[in-house]
Amino acid sequence: MKKKDIIFIIGLCIVIGIMYLVYELTQKEKNGEIEVYYHNEVIETIDISKDQTYTFEGDYGVFHLEVKDHQYRAINVECPNHDCEKVGWVKEGSSRSIICAPNDIYVIQPDLESSH
Repeated sequence: MKKKDIIFIIGLCIVIGIMYLVYELTQKEKNGEIEVYYHNEVIETIDISKDQTYTFEGDYGVFHLEVKDHQYRAINVECPNHDCEKVGWVKEGSSRSIICAPNDIYVIQPDLESSH
């Protein structure tokens, strides 16, 4: 391999590395929040980088949302079927939503909503 080839490959690796870093930084900025809706209105915007449990009052009862390690899930929800709890952990950047129909509460990542 010639010296020019080696320099070209090293330069290409550096450019790819910089592009990857820029991509990762912009993704974290975009996906760092979720929105909680009640009756189709945003009632809270949550930063998922902060571990915490949130409580909301829905039509049927209480809805708890646990946020931990840049992911979130419904826990200890007062509703008849607990389908929202069965969704499990939703990771940052995922296109999945949590919907609790009996409580009329749903949780989405707003930046991902507009891409559908």
